[in-house]
Amino acid sequence: MFFACSLMNAFAQGEYEKPAVYLWKATVYAQGASDAGINKSLASKLLSAIAQSGKYAEIADWEAFYKELSKTPDVGASQIAQAAVQHGADVVCMVNMTEAFGAYSISARMMKASDSQVLKSVSLDRSLNSLDDLTIVSNELAAQLLGLPQPVPPALPPTAAFLEPAPLAPVAAAPAPQVPQVPPAPQNECTGKFNINELVSKIQSGFPASLKDCSSTLAKDIALSKSPFGKKTPLKEPKAFMLDCTIDGVKQKLPSGADEYIKPVENFIQNILNAASGAGGLDVAKLSSAIGGMNVMDLINELKTKAANDMCAVDELYTPPFEDDGGGGSDDEEERSILSFGLRIGFNLSHLEARYSNSNSYGKTASYNSTPGFQFGMLLDIAPSSWFHIQPGVTYIQKGAEDNDNNIITFHYIQTPLLISLKFSVLRLNSGPYYAACVSSSGGLGSCNDTDFGLITGVGFDIGMFYIGAFYDYSFEDSYRYYSSTRYGYTEITGRNSTIGFDFGINL
Repeated sequence: MFFACSLMNAFAQGEYEKPAVYLWKATVYAQGASDAGINKSLASKLLSAIAQSGKYAEIADWEAFYKELSKTPDVGASQIAQAAVQHGADVVCMVNMTEAFGAYSISARMMKASDSQVLKSVSLDRSLNSLDDLTIVSNELAAQLLGLPQPVPPALPPTAAFLEPAPLAPVAAAPAPQVPQVPPAPQNECTGKFNINELVSKIQSGFPASLKDCSSTLAKDIALSKSPFGKKTPLKEPKAFMLDCTIDGVKQKLPSGADEYIKPVENFIQNILNAASGAGGLDVAKLSSAIGGMNVMDLINELKTKAANDMCAVDELYTPPFEDDGGGGSDDEEERSILSFGLRIGFNLSHLEARYSNSNSYGKTASYNSTPGFQFGMLLDIAPSSWFHIQPGVTYIQKGAEDNDNNIITFHYIQTPLLISLKFSVLRLNSGPYYAACVSSSGGLGSCNDTDFGLITGVGFDIGMFYIGAFYDYSFEDSYRYYSSTRYGYTEITGRNSTIGFDFGINL
């Protein structure tokens, strides 16, 4: 009997025991504040708030994790996730803070440490003037990241309950007359729903770049309109151009069904343009400063507020496509930015430095008079970086000289230069070897050698899509030869050609 009761007691105890639940371990890293103490304090308080929710547990040694990352400023997401895995974390929360006008724009991303998959991303705009502010912000971030109810302060202090009079007993009222219920009018269904997180991610990543690109294009167009080589067509009003250019770029990124969200973007752009305008209209210099100082989070928060009352907006997890740290873009866009073509045409002056020998003398030198010529051709511009370019090309060029009898000697070359071009803003410094093949010669005595090899150096300017430059080339081998022999003796003349010229072109 005792044995049976013991078994029943053990069975009853086992029935109510709950199996242990494994909690994922979390860690937090914050950066961006000018005071490193604010970064660490916010990270510590946010980690405590996450652990107190009961959904995650803290890693064993958070101090070691934070100290390791603090050694390197501006660490990237991949480095933070790698350190989190090494310290035993399953998830990591990355917090970025941007300070402007005494307030902070705070964004936080909760993601898996193993594969950097974003689980949730939130943002706040708050002032951080005390430890209490850090605690409040930490609790708000934790509540939004984990889907917890926001903490609401009590409407009355605890002592107020004793001051309130006891509620009166309800008085029975006469039953109201029955009114037929009218069903609510059916709401119009959305023709297409969209994810607000996708919209926010695309605008947050692409909107600043679109503004800067349009501003740069505007500055170039204004410079070209004032240049003698610039286009003579009338420019669009600068404010209208900036608005249309930026909106066109944003529309290409908007998901289907989110067309109504263009209006807040237009208003945001108008505020930036107004801040950069003066009595004379839009100031391009001020525009660059206004774009650099804008707070995109103001626009993002406005879009989120609008989406909260939009039945067509859904709040679902959105993971942006992977983009490398180098600035991304498709393969075609990167290829177009690296490779481009150019056309060149110009005129030049060339002359021969001659050495001659005959039966009575040997190795004397002389210089023929210069003669004009022209050249035209094309080149391929290869730009591994913004300042280092390689330019192979092919050019038809006339060279030659004028002899003592006023005879014009003309050589016709197909020349292939290989230039190294260093680009500093609009200025180019060019230098490199060339190889040339003489296809024909005319006038005077003698002829050109079949091949020529030398060096080209020069300087040029890129004015929008136009190019203007000057060059000098010098031959390293004899490009001209004349030999005659009679019974009275012989005469031999050889010469090397050098050329100075100017060329104009278009960069395609």
